[in-house]
Amino acid sequence: MTKKGNNQILGLIIIALFIFGMIPSKAYSQFDNSLYNMKVVPQTSLYNPAFISQYKYHFGFPMLSSENLGFGSSGPKYDDAFYRRADDSIVVDVDGLINSMNGQDVFHFQNITQILNFGINIKKFYISASISEIVDIDFTYSKQFMELLAYGNANMIGETIDMSKMSLKAQHYREYSLGLAYSFNKNLDIGGRVKLLYGKAAIDTKRMDGSFTTLENNYHLALKSNLIINTSLPTNKKDTNERVTTTDYLMYNGNVGMAIDLGVNYKMDKWTFSGSVLDLGYINYDRYLKNYTSDNVDFTYTGIDAVELQNLSGDARDKRIEEIKDSIVDIFKLTESADAFNVRLNAKIYLAVNYQLSESSYIGLLARTDFYRNSLHPSFTLSLNQDLSKNVSVVVSYTIANNSYKNIGFGMAVRVSKLQFYVVSDNIFGTFIPELVQYTNVHFGVNFVFPEKEQKKTMMDLEEE
Repeated sequence: MTKKGNNQILGLIIIALFIFGMIPSKAYSQFDNSLYNMKVVPQTSLYNPAFISQYKYHFGFPMLSSENLGFGSSGPKYDDAFYRRADDSIVVDVDGLINSMNGQDVFHFQNITQILNFGINIKKFYISASISEIVDIDFTYSKQFMELLAYGNANMIGETIDMSKMSLKAQHYREYSLGLAYSFNKNLDIGGRVKLLYGKAAIDTKRMDGSFTTLENNYHLALKSNLIINTSLPTNKKDTNERVTTTDYLMYNGNVGMAIDLGVNYKMDKWTFSGSVLDLGYINYDRYLKNYTSDNVDFTYTGIDAVELQNLSGDARDKRIEEIKDSIVDIFKLTESADAFNVRLNAKIYLAVNYQLSESSYIGLLARTDFYRNSLHPSFTLSLNQDLSKNVSVVVSYTIANNSYKNIGFGMAVRVSKLQFYVVSDNIFGTFIPELVQYTNVHFGVNFVFPEKEQKKTMMDLEEE
């Protein structure tokens, strides 16, 4: 390798270290960064619609073309929150749970199952399409509020807990996507994708303003409530005598939404620069609706008589608990309605730079930012991709996300005749022992791939030259 090449690699590493040093103390949960640069896998176009598959055409094995599962926590790990007794029973470790929290934390879970996938190269165009089932959950919470739930308010005299930093957004929806990429020349590719969305279920805390203050004279809680909580759930169905069937739930063609993805890929000598913006859109929910609203309510909550509950048993205790639940709803003065609402998707921005070390290997730096509740959640991945042979490719990566700096990723793609198998994770350790990590994911699948014939490919290359 030339001295100039060594200097370029050194420059990329220095840039990576500088960016890593500038990362805020809270980098929240994003998944699947390591797959972004695995060019041999067609699913990379999911993260940048300008990426053009190297195959003449491909399609995914039904229900197995792409399975992506991941979770992230900026606070407690599973091992912090639970422990196993001598009798093998699992119990909650309240102290461990609270002590492992920061001032404000986020828990994120995502599962994306690609039902169908297809792509084809036609001259300078690359056309792709897919159908996916997506579950996406984001929960933001504060340590103070969890301490209130766990220990009560005896140690919070005169303190105020702000509810505005708490939120929950959970959705299950189906996505039908159609993508088109165009290669202007050997340097520049652009692409876009249109997605039709059908929501299946949602919970969205549209507004969470309010506070809890412990009064000094009597330990009562002074509460301020200004809430909007929207839900679209099968349990909201008015006729509770008729069960919502699985078919009715999954095949409903309402709750319609739209989204778009945009991407660009530019090659210059041994450098490649790419960027994309994903999930610009929203879903409008109009089925199985319940909205809960509390407008600027001030009240004082005197608490629950624990001794009274302890002295009750069986049906009497259950009845009293139900009465308490009803009284809390009355105290918060929640107004129930059934109005349609919309939920925005979490938009994402990817920016990446790659340097080609040789014909079979390249190093890359990826910066990803998710937008959630008007806040930015960044993550960063440094990766090395290597083609071990014509049919075997691997990636090794290092990711910073979720207050976690120990995420070593690994991935492999293997082609056997027309079948391609791939698996990749941003934290390979967490794939096998998820209870000990704050962040992990695994993405695997099976594709049928059909490359150009070698002779034809060589002729096309000569024509372009």
